[in-house]
Amino acid sequence: MTTTQTMNLPNGLAVSHVSVGETALLYRDIFAERCYMQHGITLSPGGTVFDIGANIGMSTLFFHTECPGLTFHAFEPAPIPYAALSANIDAHGIDATATRCALSNHAGTGRLTYYPDSTVMSGFHADARSEADLTRTFLVRSGFDDEDVEDMLAGRHDTVEIECPVRTLSQVIAERGTASIDLLKIDVEKSELEVLQGLEETDWPKVRQVVAEVHDLDGALKAFVSLLADHGFDVAVEQDALLADTEIYEVFAVRKAG
Repeated sequence: MTTTQTMNLPNGLAVSHVSVGETALLYRDIFAERCYMQHGITLSPGGTVFDIGANIGMSTLFFHTECPGLTFHAFEPAPIPYAALSANIDAHGIDATATRCALSNHAGTGRLTYYPDSTVMSGFHADARSEADLTRTFLVRSGFDDEDVEDMLAGRHDTVEIECPVRTLSQVIAERGTASIDLLKIDVEKSELEVLQGLEETDWPKVRQVVAEVHDLDGALKAFVSLLADHGFDVAVEQDALLADTEIYEVFAVRKAG
């Protein structure tokens, strides 16, 4: 199984990672294109960020450099990305608690499908064929020719089954005495609605903002947006041009004033 390595990002920061190519794409989306800082999403020193589906910690690192003084709770169930996440938190002096678990609408254990060569696609609802098709679409639209695309896809969606702990968001909030979540970031490969369903009614007022990648399967996008709107959020939905007509959307939610 792949192990962690170290590389320098274009901004000069050194990070532990699992894949050079995957980390480059994360850097482009998170740092260069600032994908999370849209539709009124803001950060303030002293705030608390929950990074659910943290992978190697690129989102946590971005939020930390964007707004020093934040406190983080980062969750990643796969052991190797979790090792990189922990190393990056330590290396950059981030005020963060990293936890190797998944968050869902129930507690217990789960079987995670882990992609060693495409770690960001790992999840409880993995489908190697559809995810390979999605990756192919993305790469073709990014300008790669067919031969290069097939080379890059070779072995990329081989899988390993991993057992991991599963918690609910409200369990974590209660255990840690969290009074407020200034930003809830969710990127959990088809489990995003289940994460929100793990939030008890008494905890919803603690959440100020949400950013999430949502896979619109079986009405999940409508359900996700409706759950946020019903709990007092203004919600915006976007789709990356490179992912047009696919299942993947970005959701931004800010709690209404008053």
